[in-house]
Amino acid sequence: MKFFTSTLTLCLLASLGFAQSPLVQEMTPNRQTMASEPGAPIVISFDQALNPATVNSDSFMVFGRWSGPMDGTLSLNASNTEVTFTPQRNFFYGEWITVRLTKAIENDNGDALDNGYAYNYWIKTLPGTLNQTLVDQFSVREAGETFIQCYGAYAGDVNNDESTDLVVVNENSDDIRVFLNDGEGGYDDFTSFAMPNGNKPSTNEGSDFDHDGMIDVAIGNIQNDNVSVFMGNDANLFNSEVVYDADLGIRGIAVIDVNGDGWDDLATANRTSSTYSILINDGTGNFNAPITTDSSINGETSIAAIDLNNDGIQDLAIGGFNSSNVLTLLNDGQGNFTETDVVSISGSPWMLTAGDMDNDGNVDIVSVNSSSGEVSILLGDGTGHLTVSNEYAVGNFSLAIDVGDIDGDEDLDFIASNFGTADFTLYENIGGGNFANPITYDAVQAGSCAILHDRNNDGALDITLVDELEDVVILYENEAILDVADVRPDDLTFFPNPFTDTLFIKGLSSGTATKITIYDLQGRIVFTTQFTASGISSIDLSSVDLAEGSYIIEIDFIGQRKKKRRKIIRKKRK
Repeated sequence: MKFFTSTLTLCLLASLGFAQSPLVQEMTPNRQTMASEPGAPIVISFDQALNPATVNSDSFMVFGRWSGPMDGTLSLNASNTEVTFTPQRNFFYGEWITVRLTKAIENDNGDALDNGYAYNYWIKTLPGTLNQTLVDQFSVREAGETFIQCYGAYAGDVNNDESTDLVVVNENSDDIRVFLNDGEGGYDDFTSFAMPNGNKPSTNEGSDFDHDGMIDVAIGNIQNDNVSVFMGNDANLFNSEVVYDADLGIRGIAVIDVNGDGWDDLATANRTSSTYSILINDGTGNFNAPITTDSSINGETSIAAIDLNNDGIQDLAIGGFNSSNVLTLLNDGQGNFTETDVVSISGSPWMLTAGDMDNDGNVDIVSVNSSSGEVSILLGDGTGHLTVSNEYAVGNFSLAIDVGDIDGDEDLDFIASNFGTADFTLYENIGGGNFANPITYDAVQAGSCAILHDRNNDGALDITLVDELEDVVILYENEAILDVADVRPDDLTFFPNPFTDTLFIKGLSSGTATKITIYDLQGRIVFTTQFTASGISSIDLSSVDLAEGSYIIEIDFIGQRKKKRRKIIRKKRK
């Protein structure tokens, strides 16, 4: 009888003309999942039929934290109740994906999707190692230059070549320096972009603020009230700095769509003024005057934008540096925030990040606390409330944090940057949001920033470290663990790499009986052949159905019981 009454009420409301906005019912991949394949489609189902004309690239948007804005094909099922987004290219292994549906999506009656809808999930990583190998260390300084204080970096694909570049932010020289990935996880010379309005630029995040398909970068300045924005372009990576006011002492910045219109806004944590600010995108990539609020915590320093109560609306978590606590604020979908919970932690939260640390489907908060040298794991309950589950000792004066599935076991590990002890502490997630087995990676003078990303496109997360006193970037490399023996060659050359149709091999002795096998990153054989080497050998792959991306080539020296393997990259034909 209760069900009948509810159904009758809905029918009466419909007959009287009351709007019934479409509601998201299910999504694949599900929120916070960590098992999605890089090229897997995104499927969203609704409780009623949509107007197909309202489902397009302006109302259904996808952004990879490192791969950037994703183009794709949109399709609806026969009943118009299910939307499928098929990405045009693969996402990067191990990255955080944001899906945003806007209020422009309507049903057949013209009723809009209230407040839009946003959610996050992760791309899987391949099994790897927590004990990584040091492969390079390079300076961020110009020749003859002294201290520039390269505090942190953003690892986005700024030139759209499907590899993670580095945008290094320098507090003392007031500029950014962009290092382009060479396609194999290394970085060559850099391009500098001046910040004439910058004053100790530091915290940074990427987005596509103007919907042009290029990654843009927003940067907060510590010693003034400016947010500096660099808009990406095809010609020379970035336009000149554009500056917007927020409030004094911007220590944290987050990208958030506060009103569901599909245009990314900005939120800043302002330690000096002890406030937080919202800068709303005007629909062109420019930002309106800030909306600044004095919250109940003291010394707002760190900030993260996530959906804390699973309603499809992005909320905020803010760390109070002076009050040693974390505040959650729930968003009503119109950009109005209500304080929901305040949780005390062991020390001053310098930086926050987010992810489902205990795999319960609810987003959690991870705080690195500079005054206590600990990392706090704050578990979310899906209502906007947090509970401190544990706190883990790292190093002295800890000021940066990142999370990712480094070992490929579908839970999030974390790494903390320790300025005072000149090192970085990595903890393994051993299940249920519990952490153990710390590993220390050394800096030169200061542990300033750590980034977890698949730098060489082999499917396993690598570690990129920044030392702001020595002004160097330190690269550690993970090894994807596949189902076959993995021995890296040191006497063979593969070229060109990336390749299109033909791959040449130099270094095989003439007369050597050789079997060539190419595997995808899941260990599946996609090509095999046998030949006898003669000088420089070539492999014609023009007729082989190989998608763009990374593969493993195995050289089997027949009769010698010896195999050698290396990563190769297939690129698209021009």
